[in-house]
Amino acid sequence: MPTILSQVQTPTLATSMMASLYGAVHTWDDVTLTELFGYSGHAFILNIERTLCPSGPTAWDWGAILFPLRQMYTLRRLCASCDMRSSDEARELIWQRTVESIDEGRPVILWDALLPEFYLANGYDTERGEYLVQGPGAARTAGRVPSSHLGLHTGQVWALFPGPHDGANRTAARDLALRGAVAWHRWPTDPSSQWTFGGEAWQVWIAALTDEEPAHDAGAIALNHTIYAECRRHAADFLAAQGPAYAPAAAAYARVAEALEAICTAWPLSAPLPELETRRALAGHLETARDAEEAGVAALNTALAVGKLAPA
Repeated sequence: MPTILSQVQTPTLATSMMASLYGAVHTWDDVTLTELFGYSGHAFILNIERTLCPSGPTAWDWGAILFPLRQMYTLRRLCASCDMRSSDEARELIWQRTVESIDEGRPVILWDALLPEFYLANGYDTERGEYLVQGPGAARTAGRVPSSHLGLHTGQVWALFPGPHDGANRTAARDLALRGAVAWHRWPTDPSSQWTFGGEAWQVWIAALTDEEPAHDAGAIALNHTIYAECRRHAADFLAAQGPAYAPAAAAYARVAEALEAICTAWPLSAPLPELETRRALAGHLETARDAEEAGVAALNTALAVGKLAPA
């Protein structure tokens, strides 16, 4: 008989990490989705693979978004490569700890259960050795995945065990996240790197969008603007809630979101690859977003330098 936390639900998002995080922490915390995007700093991340491979939105340093959130939650991570364990050993230990966590009423976040995305495990079936998961493509397998399948696509066997924090401090999380947003935008990218991060990523994104023969199919490319439009809308809304000192930054990030949303409208995930002329026009929206984000980071930096955040 499967054990399942039936009350756990993940929202429908393009950003699978945030969908999983929200589904997990909402079992004990009333944090809103916008707050979670903001407190983690995920709302401000930009990571673009040079050929617009859909790996870009999940190829950041995951620790960067977990660092601020550790001011609000306990986040125990188990990772084969990080912990110098074999993949099989890590899979067995993740299974054991997931069973324990779910028995205690807390779901677990898994990486690469069905696809190279994040999944929320809200149940398990001991007889079949399967996780019960929510996330991208889970409906195709009735939400079941064998415990031996973790990390088969990427070779990364990874899980996160969120829990309540006795000394939760939202103000500290928010401060770290916003300061991180400025630092990430200005962080230099190695020119030989497959992925580009922060401010430099905009130029790479613009150039790749206008390649005569894109390296990936339309849906894979569209995943980038779909995810980052979602992130920037939450960034704008989160900053707007921080008080007048953050209003200029909120307005700038709203312009970023609007520009990316315009691309999403013209090129949804299900659409075929637009003609080159159309893609060149859409790149103009990316230029608008790039300039608005530069202004937003400057305004955010000013607000952080001269004032304090609104009380939590």
